[in-house]
Amino acid sequence: MLDSTPIALIALILGFGFLIFVHELGHFLVARAVGIKCTQFAIGFGPSLLTWRKGIGFRTGTTEPEYQKRLDAGVDAATLGETEYRLNYLPLGGYVKMLGQEDLDPNAQSDDPRAFNRKPVWARACVISAGVVMNMIFGLLFLIAAFMAGVQFPPAIVGHIQADAPAAAAYPEGHEDDPAYRGLQIGDQITHIDGDEVGDFMEVRLASALGRSDTPIAFTIERAGVEQPLVYPVTPRRDPVENLLSVGIMPIESLQVAPDGVDEGSAAEAAGVQAGMWIVAVEGEPVENYGQYYRLAQPYGAEPFEVTFEDRQTGERIDAPVRSAPLLMGPYNNKHLAGLAPATRIGAVVEKSPAEDAGIEAGDLLARLGDERWPRFAQVPDLVADAPQEGLAVTVWRDGERVELPAVQPKRGLLGGVKPIGIHMAMAEGQPLVAQRLPDTPAASLDMPAGSRVVELAGQPVENWTDMQAALVSAAEAAEAGEPLEVEVVYALPIAGSPQETGTLAFTAEQVEQLASLAWLPSREVSLLMLRERISGENPIEATLIGIDKTKQFMQQTYVTLLRLIQGWISFEHLRGPVGIVDEGRQVAAEGWPYLFFFLGLISINLAIINFLPIPIVDGGLMVFLLLEKIKGSPAGPRLQTAATLVGLALIGTVFVTVTFYDIMRIAGG
Repeated sequence: MLDSTPIALIALILGFGFLIFVHELGHFLVARAVGIKCTQFAIGFGPSLLTWRKGIGFRTGTTEPEYQKRLDAGVDAATLGETEYRLNYLPLGGYVKMLGQEDLDPNAQSDDPRAFNRKPVWARACVISAGVVMNMIFGLLFLIAAFMAGVQFPPAIVGHIQADAPAAAAYPEGHEDDPAYRGLQIGDQITHIDGDEVGDFMEVRLASALGRSDTPIAFTIERAGVEQPLVYPVTPRRDPVENLLSVGIMPIESLQVAPDGVDEGSAAEAAGVQAGMWIVAVEGEPVENYGQYYRLAQPYGAEPFEVTFEDRQTGERIDAPVRSAPLLMGPYNNKHLAGLAPATRIGAVVEKSPAEDAGIEAGDLLARLGDERWPRFAQVPDLVADAPQEGLAVTVWRDGERVELPAVQPKRGLLGGVKPIGIHMAMAEGQPLVAQRLPDTPAASLDMPAGSRVVELAGQPVENWTDMQAALVSAAEAAEAGEPLEVEVVYALPIAGSPQETGTLAFTAEQVEQLASLAWLPSREVSLLMLRERISGENPIEATLIGIDKTKQFMQQTYVTLLRLIQGWISFEHLRGPVGIVDEGRQVAAEGWPYLFFFLGLISINLAIINFLPIPIVDGGLMVFLLLEKIKGSPAGPRLQTAATLVGLALIGTVFVTVTFYDIMRIAGG
């Protein structure tokens, strides 16, 4: 096991360097095979630490002066190696230096018949593509090794579903408009997508991302209590969080309590529930999976119910009362209830951060940030990113009073952007305060100012968002099927004296269906680990087939990411550069060597794909020049190659600096 973070980090860095080394080794071996003279083959970069050359042996530093001196003295060149093998001071990756080929200098050509530039196009194409081929081969080998031992993935089982997502509104073939079959359900096992067998949840997300926003995807599922498989045609739509096409389903959770998964001061903590325990029963009825647990908890709504937890090492069982929380609608960072968005609460403040300097405290509600009154959770990052030089005005709601604070001054980055201000946020579901009303929702027509407090909903007094959801669900369930619904809302204005006004939420028949299907998150006070299942091959052949399948998936995932980047759906802040890769990779590697091999396989395949893009300076760009040379019968002129090289360097340099900047911001800001 690589359970030590420093060891995992060292293993990851060495593995990453090895991938670059084998890439250059591919160039070297094929260059030698087609008769190109290679003057250097190096492990690492920078000055040489140790070198070896045939006929000279080992030396500290370079052997080049001694090699040239012997040639000048008349020593037979056949007794001396033409290639200097170098171990450089920075052992990350490597390079091969060929006569007549310099990436940064197209004029560095030679008349020697063994020079790179004197070889036919096919030979040079083989040399250039060899690095990519080696990365693909070793990527596959790493994946085979990983799947021989086994790697855990979230299974293709439906977890929580966004209430207004495509997956929540679809009907299966043969059961159109049957309310009992409306939407996929938690615990559904996805067996096929468009007729192709599905192995894990990664394939589900990939199939959705590769889909079209005007074409349904056929999900074949097996559901407990239903004998025949069901086929749900679901049309994906763009997810506002990930900016990829999605059907709105999440991986399913396990029944095991996560580390730090028991909230301080909760009834579960008081009863003795600890991380690592397993949920085994709800109100005395045994449960075997999260789907059962979820369904048993739903009838209780906002009311507490008893859950039995078991320590599987000691066999000890503990009964604890837990209470569900509202799941609300929409993606996780833009939750709302019929268009009413909760206020934003400060969960914690980072020490020595701009937020701490401004006087923001944990528990504060954001009443104003910059020019935005009562900003929603999803708005805060954008407000910080666009902060003016003078900073952002801050007003918080603290202990029932409005508190004006000094402007928060986000720190400026080297590239002109701003860094996070040092707050950890949550949605203030414990108070019925409404931050804002979302457009194109039932709440849009209300004359309700930001910061208003809901007092009564559907004739029921409310004290928090749990009460609000319970009131709306009850009203939707009591409404006539297929009919619209109007719900009265009483709210207190955010002004002196808190005068109350009354408004109406008008729901269409379809929105009433959404309300009635709003679900509850069982035991919000107890967080559970995501369910993962081990995927492995019983023999090398099976492991190879799994590795080939995953290689194909990784290639598709990389290309769809590049496509969405070109389309403008995602930005550079969604990508990971070397810093981000190392940061995430060390966490993966710490889980054990199979996960290290899996991660290196993924990186190796991505290196191959990126290297073969038609960008000047990388292998794909060089292949484009060879193709042009083959078509026109002569190579591109040095001026064109130099200009293209400079453009390629500028492009890659910009991307590298930008993603590194976002990586550092992301890590520094938690």
